[in-house]
Amino acid sequence: MTQTANPVGTGLEPVMAEPAPRRRFIGRLSLGHLVMVLAGLMAFLLVLVVLRDNSVTSFVAKAAVDISAGTTIAGADVELVEVSGDSLAGAVLNSDEINEIITQGQVTTRALQAGTLLQRADFSAAGFQSEVRSMSIPISPTRAVAGTLKAGDLVDVIASTGDESWYVTTSAEVLAVADPTAGGFAANDYTVTIEVDPEISLRLACAMDNGILDIARATGATPIPTLTPPEPCG
Repeated sequence: MTQTANPVGTGLEPVMAEPAPRRRFIGRLSLGHLVMVLAGLMAFLLVLVVLRDNSVTSFVAKAAVDISAGTTIAGADVELVEVSGDSLAGAVLNSDEINEIITQGQVTTRALQAGTLLQRADFSAAGFQSEVRSMSIPISPTRAVAGTLKAGDLVDVIASTGDESWYVTTSAEVLAVADPTAGGFAANDYTVTIEVDPEISLRLACAMDNGILDIARATGATPIPTLTPPEPCG
């Protein structure tokens, strides 16, 4: 039997194989892993933003009832509502600002519907003189949207004589509506007060004396193009 000599004492050291280099952890991440990590981070940040925004609340003022232009504002006319976030800050009146306006006895500069968020431009100091002309129309509720008109609505006024009809005015703002149960021109009539200019006021007076009027609500409707004036009253 042939034996292999043990190389002890020959001065040679056994050569050890070097370990294979380890791959860095980042090298093991695929593009898909990176996308998932980034998506998770973005979702986490979004949740933080939403929670932070919802944690901020404030009280803003809105009209509790329909308010006519030129009305001295009172506490009963206003309601405070809580809103989340601060997106309305500076755009509408907060509780301190509306209390200051009430204390000063300021008046409304325009007609306000119930639920309208109140702004600084909606009020002015007592003694405010409106530049808006107004005119009241006595009319049966059956010819005025069944008596459902409110201050702040936009309306078209239509006059009819015989077989002809025409628009007296269009997209006119309703400034006030009288309570039909409080009496007036007739037992079943009530009055709608609208904004007019000098020309419209004359056309409206003529139409009331010579024809039958109808009022159509135009709030949110597409404005009617420029109208051709009717023949002058005779």
